[in-house]
Amino acid sequence: MRRFCGSACGLAALLWLAWTPSAGAQSRRARGEESSSERAAAERAVWDFVHFTSPTELVDVLDAADGDDPFDISLSVAYQRSLRRAKIVRECRNPLFCQRDDGAGTQFVDYVDIARYTQVSHMLDLLLTVGLYHDLHFYTRWPLILSDTRDLDYEDGTNHTDVDAILGGLFDLPFSSPERSGIDWFAVGFSYAPFNQERDPTEPTWVLNLEGRFGIGPTLTPAESGDGNDGGMSKGVNEIRFGTALSRRFRWVEPYSGLFAKVGIPKYDTFHHFDAPLEGQINTMPPVEGTLLFGLDIIPWENLERFQKFSIGIEISGTYHSEGRDYSELFDALGTSTDARLTYDGNSGPGCETPDNPATPCWNSQYGRDELYAWSGMTDVENYGTFAGRLTFMVQAAKYVKFAAGVGFAHDQEHYITFTDECNSEVDGTCTIGGAPYNPMTREVIDAPGNRFRVQETTIFDVFASVTAMF
Repeated sequence: MRRFCGSACGLAALLWLAWTPSAGAQSRRARGEESSSERAAAERAVWDFVHFTSPTELVDVLDAADGDDPFDISLSVAYQRSLRRAKIVRECRNPLFCQRDDGAGTQFVDYVDIARYTQVSHMLDLLLTVGLYHDLHFYTRWPLILSDTRDLDYEDGTNHTDVDAILGGLFDLPFSSPERSGIDWFAVGFSYAPFNQERDPTEPTWVLNLEGRFGIGPTLTPAESGDGNDGGMSKGVNEIRFGTALSRRFRWVEPYSGLFAKVGIPKYDTFHHFDAPLEGQINTMPPVEGTLLFGLDIIPWENLERFQKFSIGIEISGTYHSEGRDYSELFDALGTSTDARLTYDGNSGPGCETPDNPATPCWNSQYGRDELYAWSGMTDVENYGTFAGRLTFMVQAAKYVKFAAGVGFAHDQEHYITFTDECNSEVDGTCTIGGAPYNPMTREVIDAPGNRFRVQETTIFDVFASVTAMF
């Protein structure tokens, strides 16, 4: 919990939305009470943290057993295309490659450009929400990955021969992963609104959410396009998401804010080794995430009598990712490598003697108990932040249907993606190969200072559209 408890400080930022009514609130109260039932019917929607539809749906909750409205059901179908691009660099330790002439003289560089990473995914997101009682609903969500492609190629302007020399045979460029498809997880969750402005115009809307995500399908394994392995789609992790959101409507605008966290627990028999970690292993958990977001919904036009509405949503958010064991941009390339410095399959590497004296056993017999403990391509990833923005247009055309579309942009801070420490500082003893403090998941060729890989200039572009039917 220490990894994300600092995010709780952001709760103070939510309080600014919960102020008392303005001086004109009394004069508007009668009108608000008179139209509250109509507005509630017109604006019922699904509340979901990812909210492919209107941003204000972060605080909309379906209900049931409410006067002449015995139940509410909502079905949403959303499509999203996402493009992720990043530059992969490596720490420079060879003077032959660390000199760069920028026109003003030769300078020493800390990192050398290696590759450009590109990931394109298409997803269909199905969301069913059922009102259970007053301001309480249950939902289940099924994101279907229609296509997921990942490629590594030489960075523009680099000398390919030099790049190959710096890689030293760890993997070859260009590299393409197989086209993956399927489902990573499905979710079930509950949302509850202790306060609802539609019921009491003097109060803001406050929503609490708890969601469980359950990994299903074949687990991700390293694969290369053309090798006959589809690579799987699931990260093999069950997750818990929880959080809170606040909003308050002021005539034609509705500011809102939210704070939530996600904690993943690896399933048994995965490359995380959560159920049976090796002695000295440091990270067995995926990164913990904490997100704080702010947004504003602008409603330039609405017709409550006909249940029609047009809104423009603007949202910004920041997400903290803690250090953890994860699938990085180099997962497939490193995981399919046959380099003995990674696999320890040959008579080389830590704990192995030379071929002339193969007395000391190698990886599979010294550390491993089955194939899950051999080299998998997973690495410890350094902590970093993600900053994102989103613009959404929503049209409620009638009482029972609405449409939304928009674009999103995000940027990841640069961070190391081969960051596995050699020694476990929490274990007493001398850090030697095979000793208790030694981390058997480390690989000197990619994790030692001077050999590490780092990701920079990460950008994510999203386009999305959805249709929601409400009953």
